[in-house]
Amino acid sequence: MRIEIQKIVYPGRRLGLAEGKVVFTDRGLPGEAVEVEVFKDRRSYAEARTVRIVEPSPSRVEPRCAHYLACSPYQDMDYALELEVKRAQVAEIMSRELKRPFENLSVTPSPEIWGYRNRIRLRVLREGGAARFVYNEPGERASFVAVDRCHLVPDRVNDLLARILEIIEGGPFASVEGVEVRTSRSSGESLIVCDLAAGAEAAGLGEALAGIKKEFVLAGAVASIYDGKKFRDERLFGRDFIEESVRGLTFRIGARSFFQANIGILERVFDDIAAAVAPQAEAVVADLYCGLGTFGIFLAKKAREVFGVESEAGNIAFLKKNLALNRVGNFAVCEGTSEDWLPEILERTPGVVILDPPRKGVDPGIVRGLVEDPVPLLLYLSCNPTTLARDLKGLLEAYAVADLRVYDFFPHTPHIETLAILERRGSLS
Repeated sequence: MRIEIQKIVYPGRRLGLAEGKVVFTDRGLPGEAVEVEVFKDRRSYAEARTVRIVEPSPSRVEPRCAHYLACSPYQDMDYALELEVKRAQVAEIMSRELKRPFENLSVTPSPEIWGYRNRIRLRVLREGGAARFVYNEPGERASFVAVDRCHLVPDRVNDLLARILEIIEGGPFASVEGVEVRTSRSSGESLIVCDLAAGAEAAGLGEALAGIKKEFVLAGAVASIYDGKKFRDERLFGRDFIEESVRGLTFRIGARSFFQANIGILERVFDDIAAAVAPQAEAVVADLYCGLGTFGIFLAKKAREVFGVESEAGNIAFLKKNLALNRVGNFAVCEGTSEDWLPEILERTPGVVILDPPRKGVDPGIVRGLVEDPVPLLLYLSCNPTTLARDLKGLLEAYAVADLRVYDFFPHTPHIETLAILERRGSLS
């Protein structure tokens, strides 16, 4: 079947029409004619795989990674088109859900579009006695694609991964099931995390990895050992963290900590948040889902007081360390869920609330609480425009959208970060 790709819809499906029926496929750029094979035909739409690009777009480029469909399927388009695709996706989702146009969205490009990621996680697959790094094939659990070099991480990380693979193959390390590397842009240090099978012996692996510490500027290595129910982390050598510098602040990041993967564009978000909160800079700030304290610590230097809410014990430990490293004394750590803490925090009349939730968005109770007792300024940084739109629909009972900005944290991938700047109704000038 031959179709013309009309557009790319979030999160990356290519949409065409066949006799008026929607067809979703995995490859193709807007305006391209492609040949597809349908594997699932439903009443209102069909799902297909592209088998041939019949008429390529001028915006088509050669992907750098052989495995690109598994991790960064936008490598087949030039960067200008990618930015427009992401802008259009957010505009379409927001316009559909919020019933108003979002035609003039600003998109902040990444300062670097290759080698920007500070974290990579790969699975180890063994075939015929040889080990290799792999990703799962898109949509598959039991089929894999080999990863030789990934151009989304710096070259030195690819070199380190190659050496780690040599160590795994050359030693009695059959229990290594996965490898993660986290790298600090500011110091150049890397932290290795190896996932090991239950009952594995980690000592020999630690000695082998310590042997390349100087060559690859390693901060340390951690083994994550599965005990049948959960993973238990064990330090192999050196430190179990790296430190990153962002706009003069130091953040200690653990083996399992969440931290933004693209430091260059994180700095742009910092700048935009600072500008947005300037009228409320000296007010009380609430940083919900605060993790390691990324945004709350940044705002603490001017804020009267910051309340940072975090529920994960590992994050809380590093949050407290980051407060000490940056000599922040006006930050109250609220251990628990944002849903539980919100009523008490709202009693402190914060001028600014920051939401930076996981992909599932915020709890409905938080939306209700912020609507019933609205704050002057609400900043919502989202990694999922669909759940952002859902939450905004509820929040707009008490707030107006002052600005909506798209950030390309993950070039060549379908992932999108969006910052919604909301002001309490009646306070917009």
